[in-house]
Amino acid sequence: MAEFHECVVIGGGQAGLVAGHALAERGVDHVVLERNGIAERWRSERWDSLRFQFPNRVLGLPGMPYDGADPDGFAHHTEVLRWLQRYAERTGVPVRDQTEVTSLDHDRGRWRVLTNDGEVRADAVVLATGPFQLPRVPAAATDMPDDVIQVHAAHYRRPDRLPDGAVLVVGSGGSGAQITEELVAAGRTTYLCVSRHRRVPRRILGQDVFTWLVEIGLMDRTRADWVDGRMPPTVLVTGIDGGHDVNLRELERQGATLLGTLRAVEDGVMQLADDADTILDAADTMYDETVAAILRHAAHGGLEIPAAQVPTRHPRRRRPTTLSLRDAGITSVIWATGYSFNYPWLHAPCLGPGGEPIQTRGVADIDGLYFLGLHWMHTFKSGTFLGIGDDASYVVDHLVERANGRGAIHLG
Repeated sequence: MAEFHECVVIGGGQAGLVAGHALAERGVDHVVLERNGIAERWRSERWDSLRFQFPNRVLGLPGMPYDGADPDGFAHHTEVLRWLQRYAERTGVPVRDQTEVTSLDHDRGRWRVLTNDGEVRADAVVLATGPFQLPRVPAAATDMPDDVIQVHAAHYRRPDRLPDGAVLVVGSGGSGAQITEELVAAGRTTYLCVSRHRRVPRRILGQDVFTWLVEIGLMDRTRADWVDGRMPPTVLVTGIDGGHDVNLRELERQGATLLGTLRAVEDGVMQLADDADTILDAADTMYDETVAAILRHAAHGGLEIPAAQVPTRHPRRRRPTTLSLRDAGITSVIWATGYSFNYPWLHAPCLGPGGEPIQTRGVADIDGLYFLGLHWMHTFKSGTFLGIGDDASYVVDHLVERANGRGAIHLG
């Protein structure tokens, strides 16, 4: 006879752990299945120097407020891992690690979860596997010369692990920008194909930028607020060296070569769009708008603010639209091009044409199926430590209300 739980949570990262805590608070029998170890991605898919991008105080999660000695610091990623392991211990979340889900389907009114350790049945399932599932690389990767080493940002560790020679970083989101900064600091000749990003100050008026972004309501903006239908660009921040601004133009002054979008590679020559300055200008505009919004909010609250600075406008540079990898001395490429969703074991019609979950605030269209931990699942802070508690509460409240209506879950 198959094992039964009222709810199965798949994924033992921060989303799965917080879901487990919320379920326990509401008396729902559950188990959390994790294919590796607790918060495995904080261990295995982070480069060596990476630090938490939010102030440490944000590490506080439902059931365990931050109690460290450095609330304004930025924890090394191994410290985040240990924090989450301690969270699992303190809250008593029933995590079953080394348990890989091989199939999930709906069978005879219940969810059937097949694992490497047997079958589990459930009335409801929460998929908390997060947004970082399958490293994504563009089609141009297949056309790179055979002697150029290629690595996704998920598998990059540090500069001295790369072969001698120049490095090409493709993508200037959070990972690409920080890796480029590290490569430049290490004295590596570095080329960066820029992509959409939001530039912000690390600190303003004596507070970390995320304190202000919460106060002005930006972190609570919902998917309905997307102006052009596209997900807003990544916010560039870093916790390295106590936390500082990340500015691609500054990296250029330090020696990085900024390029436009990589369109293709033909016979060892990169075909590049002439859009680098357009992307940089847009990031500058977002910086100015963010600072202005914070200053208006602060002034309304009675704080004395400095005189507004005239936004700096940068002249456009002449940038190449083609570049020979050999002539540039490029021997390695880091693909900082994000991730794709990957649910080969999920057998239910709940994914969009790009493999993305179809959901509203974590609730799938299929009865009893939920998602948690996705970027922009509902608000700007969804998928982050700032928002996972609110998202988990909503999902679990919906799950319990559904169960009460069906008489499927008996609360303790």
